[in-house]
Amino acid sequence: GDNLRLPLERLLKSGDREREARLREALVRFPALSERLRTPAGNLSGGQQKMVELAKAWVVRPRLCLVDEPSVGLAPIVAAEVYRFIELFASEGMTILLVDHNVRRVVKMSEYVYVLSLGEIAARGRRQDFEGDLHAQVRAWLGVNF
Repeated sequence: GDNLRLPLERLLKSGDREREARLREALVRFPALSERLRTPAGNLSGGQQKMVELAKAWVVRPRLCLVDEPSVGLAPIVAAEVYRFIELFASEGMTILLVDHNVRRVVKMSEYVYVLSLGEIAARGRRQDFEGDLHAQVRAWLGVNF
């Protein structure tokens, strides 16, 4: 609970009513957190900690949210849920800067794609520019044959 309340206290000066409304809304969006409100974040699983991070972004509602490797260390079913929330945020107007190694997932979710290799932009374009044989495209971007 405190992990969600603290960012709201710093953000909203309008009072407890708005903070509690946003907290309730976050718990509706992230129902698994309702059962763990009193659990210290350090005692949560990796997937639960990721959900807390996303819920914090949801209650604060930034215009831009940087999401770095959201699926690292997560079970596939939990990772799919994390990506679903990221897509939900984007559909509701939040700009997402997603850094991820899962090229297929990134292309599927993105309007614009930038591919970095050794700190340089290796490719960029709209989602449609990356449809097709991603395996061949990755080889070309990285200059490798595997």
